Amino acid sequence: MDITSSEEDNDSQWDDGSDSESDGSVSDDGIDPPGLQNEDETDYVLYSSREREHDSFRSNHQEADYEDSFEEVHPSAGWIIQTCEAPFMRLLQLLQDEGKTIYHPFESKEELELSHWLHESGLSKAKIDLFLKSGYVRARPFPFKTGTTFHRRIEQIPYNGPNWKSQHLIPMYGTPIGKIEFLYRDPIEAIRYLFSCPNLATNMEYAPKMVYRDGSKEERIYSEMNTGDWWWRVQDTLPEGATIVPVILGSDSTHLTQFSGGKKAWPVYLSIGNINSRARNRPSQRAWMIIAYIPVVRFSDGDEVHTTLIGRLYHQCLEMVLSPLVGAGTAGVIILDSRGNARVCYPRLAAHLADHPEQLLINVASAYNSPVTTASFKGLGDPQPHPPRTREWILGQIQSVCEQVNPADIKLYQKAARARGLSGVHKPFWRNLPGYQPELCACPDILHGVVRFWRDHILKWTLHLIGDDEYDAWLKTVQSVIGYKQFREGIKHLSQWTGRDDRELQRTHVALVSGCRKITPKIMQNIRAFHDFLYLVQYRYHSTNTLVYLQHALQSFHVTKDEYIHAGARKLVRGEGHFNIPKLSGLSNFLPHITELGTSPQFSTEVIESNHRPLVKYPYTFTNRKGFLAQMCRRLNRSERLLHQAEVVDWYQKASQERELEDLFASYTPGFRPPTAKRRSTRHCITSHLWLCAKPNRPKETLWNISLEYKLPGLSVDVYDFLKSYQEAGEGYDTIRVQCVDVWNRLRIQVSDIQDEDNVSQGHTVEALPPSDSLPYGRCHCVLVHDAEDAQNVGIAGYRVAQVRLIFRVHLRDPIGSMDGAFLAYVQYFSRPKPTPEKNINMYVVSREDRRGVRRGAIIPLDSIVRFVQLVPKFGATAHPILTAENSADVCRDFYVNSFADKEVYQAVW
Repeated sequence: MDITSSEEDNDSQWDDGSDSESDGSVSDDGIDPPGLQNEDETDYVLYSSREREHDSFRSNHQEADYEDSFEEVHPSAGWIIQTCEAPFMRLLQLLQDEGKTIYHPFESKEELELSHWLHESGLSKAKIDLFLKSGYVRARPFPFKTGTTFHRRIEQIPYNGPNWKSQHLIPMYGTPIGKIEFLYRDPIEAIRYLFSCPNLATNMEYAPKMVYRDGSKEERIYSEMNTGDWWWRVQDTLPEGATIVPVILGSDSTHLTQFSGGKKAWPVYLSIGNINSRARNRPSQRAWMIIAYIPVVRFSDGDEVHTTLIGRLYHQCLEMVLSPLVGAGTAGVIILDSRGNARVCYPRLAAHLADHPEQLLINVASAYNSPVTTASFKGLGDPQPHPPRTREWILGQIQSVCEQVNPADIKLYQKAARARGLSGVHKPFWRNLPGYQPELCACPDILHGVVRFWRDHILKWTLHLIGDDEYDAWLKTVQSVIGYKQFREGIKHLSQWTGRDDRELQRTHVALVSGCRKITPKIMQNIRAFHDFLYLVQYRYHSTNTLVYLQHALQSFHVTKDEYIHAGARKLVRGEGHFNIPKLSGLSNFLPHITELGTSPQFSTEVIESNHRPLVKYPYTFTNRKGFLAQMCRRLNRSERLLHQAEVVDWYQKASQERELEDLFASYTPGFRPPTAKRRSTRHCITSHLWLCAKPNRPKETLWNISLEYKLPGLSVDVYDFLKSYQEAGEGYDTIRVQCVDVWNRLRIQVSDIQDEDNVSQGHTVEALPPSDSLPYGRCHCVLVHDAEDAQNVGIAGYRVAQVRLIFRVHLRDPIGSMDGAFLAYVQYFSRPKPTPEKNINMYVVSREDRRGVRRGAIIPLDSIVRFVQLVPKFGATAHPILTAENSADVCRDFYVNSFADKEVYQAVW
């Protein structure tokens, strides 16, 4: 890798990390640049990529390597019936026949890029007019002179995506206030477009498969939708060679205005399960499309029936939008992929991403009922799942109610339906859709079903026992970490919560509350079990074994949950304590859903909410706030056309370069064939990528000065002893003389993803800041250091927990041997943890190793560092008043090795 340098001061490029965002995204090139969002100007050196081989890639909570698995692909799925001209090639041919360039309706690539910038810059049409009328622009031959002609020019871009349709809608029931304009697109055309996108070509799956750990087929692996049982089971019912298109919908009403106006939109998104979940849920891939806006209306029929009327209108609209899926899902439809391969496709609605209230609406369930099982209010807290809420069961219940009451009499029908656990809807939009399974389509949601349950109940019950003030006192003393949110004022005064706040608190919640006297052993077991469930359900790969752990965590939670009632944390209702919480019943749906449709993160409503801003809220800002939905659709259409043309140009340029290279090689090497992708090595290893800034924070300093500044009196002796050990090993130093050292304040660590070693996990920044007036002990984070050859890539055996006090490179006066210019670290070790974690909390405990009040350190090669770990002090019953976030890591003696620091650490430090 090229080593570059930066002339800017490194310290100015780093944020203290107290409130910085960290989305955990990974760059497309496979290695995430080490800086955070605010570090784009700093250059880095990839110092080390250390690989350690080991015998087994398995542990209790680690999935088998997907690449090493055994796959059984369905033999009669995804057949290509014909190869035609690729959709993009057809488009290019049409342009050439008409004498137009690939940039049509623009003259050049520069015009296209300028048009894309103008459209996405946020400038209003009036400001675009001013820009185009400026003297500099008018002196150049631009094809448009005003914002209106500019927009019209964009609308001339050839586009094979779905077009918007508008229809004046009359509700079948109720009297709406005002006219209803319904905007929607053909879902089949949206599917055709997604199939034809070249940027998604390498991320498509056309056949179901069963994945096993190895050829014995004893351990099944679940990940993408095509590894679940649903796809295989439906494939068996279709003609030979058929291709299933699992249609995924997502819907959620959202506010368009922040402080006034009350404007709302109710978009319906569409994607397909053939697209790999990583690509599907990555915004840059544009794998989600809005296919409809459900009208947000008011009815004049009274508040008693308003909810029922909204529900009936919702189902009426979706039935209209999804009607093309009825014929296509039954008889099939021919669809071309981006390479021109034609397949007979059967689109089937497989998943609908929605929050709990909308799940009730979709599956025609009344409040305080489960949307996916037959559980009523009194059965919501049962540990054993109830029978599924199947299509036949729902339609049978509706028919029974219709035989008793006329659906036109909304009040009476609504009352009779609720007595059977139904809503007032009598014509579900999915009643004619082939193969629809309501118990699977309403996907369990991690965000609203688990994370929000934690906030609304687990955290609330815990705070009732501990007290807000004591919890805040603990929380404020946790050492700050770059990328982790620091709650400097606690959470008592938080007025607005976000999903990130929840996840940041979940990192340390288990360790923080463990010492409270009111947290009984059973409550501690319950809290740990729920957090296990929370983190396990976010695995991107599951196996038969990990699903057992998931089930065990949920069972442990149910077994110990009554302790909240005994402790007074769960308040009694009418003298009776119960756990009939709707979201609690939804926890038991994750396991069967994973085996049917794949792992749960791909179905989180976070995917939908992340699409609101670019696809709904941002287009709204370009409207005049009157009839805004039609204006938003037009804006979306222009954006899609520009992005589509950019994809065409990019695809054409890459294809042309590949053809030129192939022709060039073929001319020199007869019989040349383009190389095929090689399967990567199946060697089991853990890889650590260590990054340092190209420019050290303290270059060419003497050891004496550094030892004084960092308050490390034994540094010089330890450095010479370390170098001497290499002399004794045969390096051959006659006299060891250190000329100077370069010092860095921060180290960036990235390790291979435990479940998919082709990708790297979210990086962590390890700080080693010297003592100062604001940081009397400095700020030094902890890491795992490789200590034994039998160390595995999971667990803590074979590693030592150490605090990094100094990161430096040594320069010798006589540069002989490999140690000149070596990157080293000065660390202070903690005690070795016991072989088993501490009871109830199930975390390892480490302690400071002091010798007569003096903490001795050791010099290690920098590449001995494996990964970042977070230590949380064992506070006991109360937090000592002298503890702060700046000194807790150095004042306290005993610490928990926090296994919930993030999802990757949870799988590794177990």
